[in-house]
Amino acid sequence: MTQLIEPSGLNPRQVATPNSRYLRNQNVIYYGEQRFLTYDLYVRVPYKRTGNEKVMVITKGVEYRPDLVSFDFYGFPENWWKILEANKMSDIFDFKTGKTILLPDITGG
Repeated sequence: MTQLIEPSGLNPRQVATPNSRYLRNQNVIYYGEQRFLTYDLYVRVPYKRTGNEKVMVITKGVEYRPDLVSFDFYGFPENWWKILEANKMSDIFDFKTGKTILLPDITGG
């Protein structure tokens, strides 16, 4: 059975946090009979290096937790997705101990 999808008419900035990855050309929709509020599609944008990136090795204490690295490095956890995108990771299960990762420049990249 297919789920009902209906435009909400909302602007993503009305429902997402300022650092949300869903602010890039997303449509806010109602999904299913309960009319859950969600987004229609997420499109990855390749990270462009600025020269101001940092590098780190994922330790056991932050394995699967890019939000903790974001908090430690940027001061807030919401940019975890930018770390994953910059490192071409699909999800948090790619964020494993021992991997060397790029910490993106969020001011220019």
